[in-house]
Amino acid sequence: MRALSRRTQVLIGLAALVVVAVVVVLVVRATAGPSSPGDVVFGAGGARVEVGASQFCDVQVTDCGSDPEASGVLRVPPNTPLSVTVPEEVASTPWQLAFTFRDAGGAVQQGRSAVFAPGTTPTFTLVLPAATDQLESAEVQQYGARISQGPNGLEFATRATWVLSVDDR
Repeated sequence: MRALSRRTQVLIGLAALVVVAVVVVLVVRATAGPSSPGDVVFGAGGARVEVGASQFCDVQVTDCGSDPEASGVLRVPPNTPLSVTVPEEVASTPWQLAFTFRDAGGAVQQGRSAVFAPGTTPTFTLVLPAATDQLESAEVQQYGARISQGPNGLEFATRATWVLSVDDR
């Protein structure tokens, strides 16, 4: 049997190295946690801010990641609507906007939009009940596939959240 030339041995060694590198990259990608599904855009009074997901999970809400730096701040004066635009990755799933606001008496109130069905809309405009109400925070919630029975009926696990803090100066 004839021995391989030095050049052939080097080429085989390089090919093996490339194969090993590709396998390592595929294994790392397959075992890495979920990635963020994109940014949500919040807007009010002509200003806007893009916010990354602060928490995000796989569709079954079993494997999760987080980004503690992902949040946004936006000035939203009273009587100013808040526009919300979610990426396609969110609009193609059930999602909702949860929010808090102070009423004219200073009491903190909580509210929620309707749950948007998959593929129905990537945008929502929040208008608070009274012109004197002050928005304090807003949170887009993307729901996952995990459903459980709660005291008030079926509960859907939150797959990802995007948090906006309101500057009310």
